[in-house]
Amino acid sequence: MDITIKNGLASVVCQTHGAQLLSYQTSEGKEYIWQRDEAYWGKSSPVLFPFIGPVSKPVVIHGKSYDMPRHGFVKDAEFQVVEQGDDFVVLKTEMSEFSSSVYPYDFEFTVTFRLNGARLEVVYGVVNRGSEEMPFLIGGHPAFFCPMEEGEKFTDYILHFEDADKEDVHLEYSLFDEDAIFFENFKQRTVELIHQETKKGIHFEFPGYLSVAFWTPVKKSAPFLCIEPWNSGTMEQVPDTNMLEKKYVQYLPAGQSKDYPFSFSPC
Repeated sequence: MDITIKNGLASVVCQTHGAQLLSYQTSEGKEYIWQRDEAYWGKSSPVLFPFIGPVSKPVVIHGKSYDMPRHGFVKDAEFQVVEQGDDFVVLKTEMSEFSSSVYPYDFEFTVTFRLNGARLEVVYGVVNRGSEEMPFLIGGHPAFFCPMEEGEKFTDYILHFEDADKEDVHLEYSLFDEDAIFFENFKQRTVELIHQETKKGIHFEFPGYLSVAFWTPVKKSAPFLCIEPWNSGTMEQVPDTNMLEKKYVQYLPAGQSKDYPFSFSPC
């Protein structure tokens, strides 16, 4: 089921299947979210939990092996609407027979979409309903059109960080020949995907995350770029399927909850 929220400046569409973000449009009708084309990539913003990365072999948690799907299983779960208003919606999923077969923890996972002016705020909420500490990895994967205007090229865009020690990244498809590129050790957890001359694009903040990756499909010259806030390891660690050896693995005590926010707006 698709759900629309809106205010005077923007409208957003998400779906209950996987709590995936499908659309972000300004009040003028300009779309920023990639509109899913199987020729390049048939998704727009999968939710990554409780694992991030490929799974060439079973994921190991405390010495036991589990057949975890790539990037976890929440992206394929059906969510329920637990609260909704004109400009926000809260979606929820929880432990199921399938999830317990690949991840041995009793959890609740919520996704909140909320428009605050032109800014879309997205919060992933995790609750440990079990009796033992719960490890997990978590991240977002929203895809933005790039280029964003007719007549522009992918290579016209840059990634601009507020941290003085991180230089602008001038986009080239060859940067992604080995899959995603990864950044960590931020003071200001913000990045802008902008045209290098007009400075127009997306302002993205990820205060709930310790790293960020950027991805576009390998050797497809796809007209989009994903901005992926992660609590997960470096690209060199991604093939490692021992969850507890991952950098930035999260540990949530029994009975506790934690929110993981990110947000974006046109700039």
